[in-house]
Amino acid sequence: MPTHYQAASEPLHFAQRFGLACRPEASIVRPGEQGLFVRRPRADDTAQDSLARFQIAPGRWGLIPLFSKDGQDLHTHEARGETAFAERNFYQPWKRGHRCVILADAVFQDADIEGHTVRVSRTDGQPLALAGLWNGWRSPAGECVESFALLTFGVPGRPEQRRTAILRDAWIDDWLHCPVEETAAYLRPYADDKLARQTLPAASVRAA
Repeated sequence: MPTHYQAASEPLHFAQRFGLACRPEASIVRPGEQGLFVRRPRADDTAQDSLARFQIAPGRWGLIPLFSKDGQDLHTHEARGETAFAERNFYQPWKRGHRCVILADAVFQDADIEGHTVRVSRTDGQPLALAGLWNGWRSPAGECVESFALLTFGVPGRPEQRRTAILRDAWIDDWLHCPVEETAAYLRPYADDKLARQTLPAASVRAA
């Protein structure tokens, strides 16, 4: 399962892929912290260009369900792609088509070696397009708080392991705009030969 990720830091990536202007910060994002995600524009956002296909938003990594009382829900940074459509925490965003993309230079996962982590990135140096779900939650004070979760899938033959769902470049637009019933079709393993995996001491990443 993903433990943290390194947010994409080049504005060019957001401009080339989505036509969006932003100044992302180079940072390690951990569950409960703020990150950027890209979605299709909200229908009720009158400030958006009616022809725009994408919108960037800041949100908490750890999806806040609509029924949450205090917004402090735990263990909602990962949504299992096989069951999210039926899980209490995630079925509302799933059925509403609240899909998003998180651009990351790398994602970090638990290693088989104790005290280490695995850094996963693309071999071509381009950012990973991580598949996610987002939600908008209204706090008791009336504030709209946005949040997201990364989608994962199980490793064949090793059910105890999870992998972050990485979208192929050609799928990004379709992922954000496809009908709800086609959602699961995009949650497939990314080609191993296009990914670089590096085992690192966990302490070196925590210090970043």
